[in-house]
Amino acid sequence: MTGGACTETFSMTSDPAQLEPMRAWLRTVLARYDVLGPDQSGLLTAVGELCTNSIKHAYEGVGGQPIQVSVTAFDDRLTIQVEDFGKGFDASQYVEPDLDTLPEHGLGLYLVRRLVDTMSREVGRPRGTCWTLVKYRRPRV
Repeated sequence: MTGGACTETFSMTSDPAQLEPMRAWLRTVLARYDVLGPDQSGLLTAVGELCTNSIKHAYEGVGGQPIQVSVTAFDDRLTIQVEDFGKGFDASQYVEPDLDTLPEHGLGLYLVRRLVDTMSREVGRPRGTCWTLVKYRRPRV
């Protein structure tokens, strides 16, 4: 890919049944941009975790609410945004899990941070959360 960026978007609702169609779409998009193997698996996991967090926390399990996943491909990286319009993420309430205790939940953001090169979120939004993930592309050999 050369030149400008290309963005593709998937709109879903906050129904857990929507996670599989989102993953199928994302798998296809990532393959189109030659993101395969461990990088593809990692991004599928990271985006799935953020969408699941939107369902569970932003919308508190209420179905039918909007979640948008966008992938923007550049020559050197992919940028993925996961956006919801529910209850915003409260960073002051987040506690990184203690892996020595083998927690049963609370691992999502911990995993996401380790599966991508950078992770950020838009602050100061009146409603919802928009996460931005960046994964640098490996040069073709």
